[in-house]
Amino acid sequence: MEVATEAKVFSGGEWLRLRDDLALPPRQAAVVEQLFLGHSDKQIAYELNMSVATVRTHMRRLFSRFHVEDRCGLVVEVFTYFRRQYQPC
Repeated sequence: MEVATEAKVFSGGEWLRLRDDLALPPRQAAVVEQLFLGHSDKQIAYELNMSVATVRTHMRRLFSRFHVEDRCGLVVEVFTYFRRQYQPC
């Protein structure tokens, strides 16, 4: 018996606004969205119908763009941007 739950961090509207504010290309935005669901490179590749190598290329470009070294840093950076821009203090 397999139980899988995926909790979304952002609502649909929040994600669209954040994606637009960050000016993410569509495929990179899709990769980031999959990261926030906790998916591995292999899962992302399957979900987005691309190779694992392509997922990793997108990741490297995102790491460079956000000046981070890994997927955890990327998630923290995007979430921190969201909190600064959209959440009241």
